[in-house]
Amino acid sequence: MFMTTTATTAIAQNVDWSNFNSSLVIEVTRPEGKYTCSGVAIKDDMVLTAAHCLEGKILKVRIFNQAAYDPTAKSWSVEHFELHPEYNKSESNFKSDLARIKLAEKLPSSTTIFPILKNEKNFQGKLLRVGYGARSSSNIRTLITPLFKSLKNEDKVLELDDMYSYSGDSGGPIFIQRDGQMYLAAIHSTLSYGPEGKFSYNPLVSSQRDWIFATWN
Repeated sequence: MFMTTTATTAIAQNVDWSNFNSSLVIEVTRPEGKYTCSGVAIKDDMVLTAAHCLEGKILKVRIFNQAAYDPTAKSWSVEHFELHPEYNKSESNFKSDLARIKLAEKLPSSTTIFPILKNEKNFQGKLLRVGYGARSSSNIRTLITPLFKSLKNEDKVLELDDMYSYSGDSGGPIFIQRDGQMYLAAIHSTLSYGPEGKFSYNPLVSSQRDWIFATWN
């Protein structure tokens, strides 16, 4: 499917992007301008992203599934979105940093939607993160191969060694590949810089299934 050149966190090369077309770019319009985040389809009319991408005063939200963000391309309009009720930026920028989006129309039938990982205690396998971070002045879909760092069950967060996160990557999916199957494990939230280097906080998806698939308010 792809190759990497080192054993450390890397940007994957020679990617078959048809396997990752559920990864989406989100355009958010606020009074002060337009911003982009990443997201992932978990149903043909439902998208997950990071809550901090959709907090504050929002004027408009649009979804794109192109390989690179192009504001003139076809987009999918958003019917409704909700932030996780336990998300609170003043207390934490990563705990419960999830939002769900209901689309007004369905994504193409060719969209490959992967199942949610059920066993969040086992992260043996290839970890893959997809994001539309700003690279070379463009928001281009990029596949990163981060490494497992730790699992914080009390916060329902997966920590990864991750040195290639840029503005626009927030909300992107983290997949795990094993035994010939791909699973959605977490949503990319934010980076932490410290003596240990760069590592990312990523809310686990399986631990939030009840809220994700609950009836819309």
